[in-house]
Amino acid sequence: MPDVSISLVNTNSRELLLACLESLEGARSSGRASAASPPTLPAQSAEIVVLDNASEDGSADAVRERFPNVRLIEQRHRAGFGANHNTVIRATTGRYVFVLNEDTTSDDWGFERMVAHLDANPRVAALAPRLVYPDGRVQSSAWRFPTPATAALGLLTLGRAGILQSGGSETRDVDWAMAAALLLRRDALEGAGSDGVGLFDEDFFIYSEETDLCRRLRGAGWRTQFFPAVTVVHHESQFSAGIPEQRINEMWRGRHRYWAKHHSGVGARVAALFTGAQYALRGLLRARDRDFAARMRLHARDAIRVSGPGLRELAEDWNRAHPAA
Repeated sequence: MPDVSISLVNTNSRELLLACLESLEGARSSGRASAASPPTLPAQSAEIVVLDNASEDGSADAVRERFPNVRLIEQRHRAGFGANHNTVIRATTGRYVFVLNEDTTSDDWGFERMVAHLDANPRVAALAPRLVYPDGRVQSSAWRFPTPATAALGLLTLGRAGILQSGGSETRDVDWAMAAALLLRRDALEGAGSDGVGLFDEDFFIYSEETDLCRRLRGAGWRTQFFPAVTVVHHESQFSAGIPEQRINEMWRGRHRYWAKHHSGVGARVAALFTGAQYALRGLLRARDRDFAARMRLHARDAIRVSGPGLRELAEDWNRAHPAA
């Protein structure tokens, strides 16, 4: 059984995926430490699995050709973030599962340090490395749970105080962390009895599924931690960047589902309205930036009700157009 199963899901991001795999393969194959090559896991202790989400850019062929030691699941239909990673989790056996975006790289993945930390802290179920943009700027990656109270605080401060939990150089507990790079303890997901909380909730197509998972972990007595000793570069795939309305709609669907799942009807409505009011106020403060203000108005509208198609519909349309797949 490997220590770490690395779960990568890719949709039409061939070059980013290949760069990520090159980075991972270098870390996995090293197996020895030096000043130039930081400690990492030997190849037998880490497996890399790529689920290709019905890409049309030759991603699967490129992985087969350039990385024959990487396990490839070539999926013929398009599914959501949680469903795809669940497929990989069910198909692997590593004690820990590293849920990882295909648009990431690192000079030092720090697998040994992360595994050692989880081994030494048996109630930590999710470990989130520090995320940075390609230019070195730190990316916000861990926050308080989006309760009605935190939504009210976010409105008062426009999200600038009391919400963000990532940053700094100390390992610490956080409420939830972004799943662009998140190391999960398999026993916390699949363990017997009340210890196992289950995998990602597949009713979230994309967005808020990691918030929901961390909330369920917390409810079962597990902890989520921010681990800045390891830094991952998040290049941010542009797969959905050209469809901002569908992306925003899907984001709000996830939020509404999360609030309905974990709060009363009144609490869910309060959290949504306070969060939407943040966006409306931001739009007013930057009204001269028409594109920005328009996006903020869409967020504020979706806080009340999501009426347009999201990323789920795009995937469903693709699946209908490719019935042979």
